[in-house]
Amino acid sequence: MNAQPKNPQRDNRAHYYTLLAIGKAELQWDDEFYYGIWLPMQGATLKEGRYSASTMSIGQLLAAVERMRESGFKPKSKKTKFTHDKDWRKPRIAKLNAMWIKIADAGVVSDCSQDALETWCKRYHKKDRLQWVSAEELNTCIEMLKQWAGREGVKVQ
Repeated sequence: MNAQPKNPQRDNRAHYYTLLAIGKAELQWDDEFYYGIWLPMQGATLKEGRYSASTMSIGQLLAAVERMRESGFKPKSKKTKFTHDKDWRKPRIAKLNAMWIKIADAGVVSDCSQDALETWCKRYHKKDRLQWVSAEELNTCIEMLKQWAGREGVKVQ
C-alpha cells in the first residue's frame, strides 16, 4: 500500500476558501468585483472561464484573507450556546444527583447511586453517560425528575 503523507497546507485550503466566501459576503462585495477584479489582483487565474481561488497557492490564499482583514473583515470563531468551559455540565449533573438522592431518601427509589440515576436518565437521552449529553438533554432530565418528584410528593428544590 502506497500511503502518502498528508500535506498539512493542502488541508487548510478549504478553510481559506470558506474564509474568503464569508469575507466576500461580510464586506458585501458583488460577484463582478470579487471574481473580475479582486481575485485576479490576489493571484487567481482563469479556471473554466472564470477567476477562481482554487488556482491560488496557500501563500496567496493567506495573503488574500489578510487583505480582506485590512478591508474590515473580522473572522469570527464558531460560537456555541455555552462557553468552551468543559465543566458546564457539572452543575446540572450535581443538581440531578441532589434531586435523585432526595427522591431516594423519600423511599421512591431504592438505589441512590450515580449508575441508577444514569440508567433512569438514559430513557430520555439514549446515552450511557451524563457527561455525553447536551444541555437540552440534561435540562429535560432535570424537568422530568422534578415532575416525578412532584407526583410522589417529594420536594426537590
